[in-house]
Amino acid sequence: MLYIPTRTDIESLTTGDLALSCFGDKAKIVGEVVRGKDINGKIFAFYYTRMGDNARCSMSMKEDQLVRHVGTGKYFSSWQLDLIEANMLTNGERVREL
Repeated sequence: MLYIPTRTDIESLTTGDLALSCFGDKAKIVGEVVRGKDINGKIFAFYYTRMGDNARCSMSMKEDQLVRHVGTGKYFSSWQLDLIEANMLTNGERVREL
């Protein structure tokens, strides 16, 4: 799944929600969601998703940026993801299923 979160998406993330994991699937958020702002005022969040009984996967997402994970890196190079991100933002498309 290719996904570009909005500010509202990131502000609403809480423990127990389903969110993209480091492998690109949806998994339950475990532990605290930590948020911040970059120097341009865009917000970001760091969180962990559940990966079985005793494992967690760290993840992050930033407002108006394509969420990159193992799945996206497997199929696309960085420059291709930059083009996809620009196209999705230009067309108002925030989620694309692959």
